[in-house]
Amino acid sequence: MKILHTGDWHIGKRLNGMDLIEDQQHMLEQVLDCVRQEDIDVLVLAGDVFDRANPSQSALKLVNDYLYKINIEENVPVLAISGNHDSRSRLDYGSYWFAKSGYHMRTAIDDITTPIKMGGHHFYMIPYLDVLEARVHFQDDGIKTHHDVYVRITEELSRVMDKNAFNIVVGHMFISEGKTSESERPLSIGLSEEVSAELFEAFDLVLLGHLHHPFAITHDKIFYSGSLLKYSFSEVNQPKGYRLIDTTGIMQCRFVPLEMKRDLIHYTGTFDDVIEEAVHFNDKEAYFKFELSGMSHINDPMSKIKMIYPNTLELRPIKEVSEESIKAVDADSSTDGEIFGSFIENIFGESPSRYQTEIFNNHFKGDIDETDTD
Repeated sequence: MKILHTGDWHIGKRLNGMDLIEDQQHMLEQVLDCVRQEDIDVLVLAGDVFDRANPSQSALKLVNDYLYKINIEENVPVLAISGNHDSRSRLDYGSYWFAKSGYHMRTAIDDITTPIKMGGHHFYMIPYLDVLEARVHFQDDGIKTHHDVYVRITEELSRVMDKNAFNIVVGHMFISEGKTSESERPLSIGLSEEVSAELFEAFDLVLLGHLHHPFAITHDKIFYSGSLLKYSFSEVNQPKGYRLIDTTGIMQCRFVPLEMKRDLIHYTGTFDDVIEEAVHFNDKEAYFKFELSGMSHINDPMSKIKMIYPNTLELRPIKEVSEESIKAVDADSSTDGEIFGSFIENIFGESPSRYQTEIFNNHFKGDIDETDTD
């Protein structure tokens, strides 16, 4: 069986206020191309279909359009679960109806022990589960962490699992030692959200969502697909794509990277180098985060940078610290001009300019030497 494993679409996500719908459509079109070209048997969507519980109309339309193309037009079954960003009630609406066409959306804890069966493969669909919800469902006050939740779940699955089938878990969780990114909403505080990989030893394959790095862990049968896009500047060096799994004979799993419409670039340097284009970027339409020195005297630096790089989303100044110690001035024995000159030098690291000197002298009957440099 050929499985396309994707997840963490986060459709409707905005990055620093920027609408990413066009970028997300560009990525989904490539996923659709793979479905058409690779003779995919089933697509697995491992949670966080949307970025928020109440997605926009454009986000809803984009998801509906591509799930329809994959499931109806290409006749490929879709197995999906809800993630911690999703609204269960919204995703679950019409699920019994949609299942007739091979679109199986699972959002409830009640359904986790009933696998979806396809060609000798049993898919156990586990949506994101809250600790309190699991404690109430299992009537077990001993469930305190996400690890406790999955201890109980894997125990339940082991009682019903057909050992002769190829058993696959689809989940949305944080496996221990997984690498996180800024755009992943925390599931809990501290280490209580981590789940041990050892709990899934009885399964043949585990396909996960939640962590955005596709190589968040290294394991022979537990895989993250990673997110559809780079959703924070902490992800600038992460590849984005999906996984192709072939379970025929010896199982093979490979990561397939996608080409982004606009990349994310995080650059640290000087304002002058950026404005004068002394540093070269391949794509001026990329989403930029700049951390720059030399901006203290610049009026509205963001607008100036956006004239060259229109999709600049973040601009931060680099705090410049003078290597020399601050010079103290005796206010009682120094003139006003000397005090002013010392202030300018300590703040800007250089003597007052001719313009600054003229302004001071005009207002304070000046006593600064006007031969100072500009």
